[in-house]
Amino acid sequence: MSIALREENFVVINVGSSTTVAGIGMHDTNKPPAVIVNMADYNYPIKFNQIVDWKELENCWHHILFKELNIKKSRNESPVLLAVPMQWTKLEYERITQIFFENFNVPGIYIAPQPLLSLFGCGAVSGLVVDIGSEVTDVNVVIDSNVQNQSSITIPIGGNDFDKYFLQLLQKDTNLVQQIDSLTDVELDLEFAKYIRELPGICNVSVGQDNKISEGTALANKDIINSMTELPIESTEEIIEEDEHNPKKVEEEDVGDIPETVEIEYKGHKFSIGPYRHQVVDPLFAPEQFLVDDKKSLLSSNLFTTSSLAEVLRMATMSCEPPEIRPKLWETITIAGGCCRMAGLAKRIKMEAQLYLPHSENAGDTQPRHINFLRIPDYFTVLKDKQYQQYSTWLGGAIVAKLIFIDAKNYISKVDYNEHGPTVVHTKSL
Repeated sequence: MSIALREENFVVINVGSSTTVAGIGMHDTNKPPAVIVNMADYNYPIKFNQIVDWKELENCWHHILFKELNIKKSRNESPVLLAVPMQWTKLEYERITQIFFENFNVPGIYIAPQPLLSLFGCGAVSGLVVDIGSEVTDVNVVIDSNVQNQSSITIPIGGNDFDKYFLQLLQKDTNLVQQIDSLTDVELDLEFAKYIRELPGICNVSVGQDNKISEGTALANKDIINSMTELPIESTEEIIEEDEHNPKKVEEEDVGDIPETVEIEYKGHKFSIGPYRHQVVDPLFAPEQFLVDDKKSLLSSNLFTTSSLAEVLRMATMSCEPPEIRPKLWETITIAGGCCRMAGLAKRIKMEAQLYLPHSENAGDTQPRHINFLRIPDYFTVLKDKQYQQYSTWLGGAIVAKLIFIDAKNYISKVDYNEHGPTVVHTKSL
């Protein structure tokens, strides 16, 4: 007897290398995920977007379904939408399908690429998706709900590299080093650096602000700002017709006047952190200067590049078809991933990417004129808050789950799996 699938049983799992989030009950999508799992508890089974330990990954999913979400395996009425990295192959899809049906007894499963869901979560079907994770930064192009594989580029820089670089900056702060050396319960280590980086409003990405930064960074920013004055007025011509249903475009956040130093509290002690804290994401804009040996080895693969984020955005847009869509992509950039909440990040991306826009008033219709960013729409009254932007992929999964799990033709059911086996996964996917 077939089971009638109900929205309150729908499960969405967004898989990450550092954190995996999940939730059940898609009748209300205006809520953050109920489950947040630290992948360190499972020895990081995903590294650089690749599965390195299937057993631990399966243990993680088992914990989410049967411990966190309290699903009964004997009568599992909860279909699962699994959001996965673009790099996962057909063979991995097949093994996932086998695990969920044979080991978890799910009534249905659907596997979807993360960049597409990120865009859906921001109310769009076409755009540039920048996913800044813990280990890598992925840039993907989506056009009319189709991910353009030829335009997918990965920079081997992520949150872990920000922490390492920030630790180097902290170690150059003589006063801070002396203060920590006098304490017995605090160490100047990666844990300390990560704690500060993740505090809201501390490590803003400031460009052109009235705060003291390194001389090299200041000169670079000055060149970028000067170049922007040469740009023509934004074009009013639209390549694609817009209507009232299109997602809201938002200007990058202005972080305002930033104090030279801030005081933070860590393990009961207070510390003063200087203006160098705003340089945390510099590795993303000059990765060749910051790659360490364990990541340089990744460059043997064509999937990775040492180009800056701004250059990667240009390469990604120029490699997609048709050419007429390229200007529109610059107007619909979505920043996702665990590092997307940093204030000023969109502004930094825009200022550096402006260098690749045409400086002539005679620029062709297929050349970009201006840059805009998308966020979770205002009608998600809870998730529209900036702190929840990192859940845009999970939100997109929730939206898709509500659409596909109402009809067995859209997803892989237990009947499909029993009849065709794991390869049936290739017949139903986004």
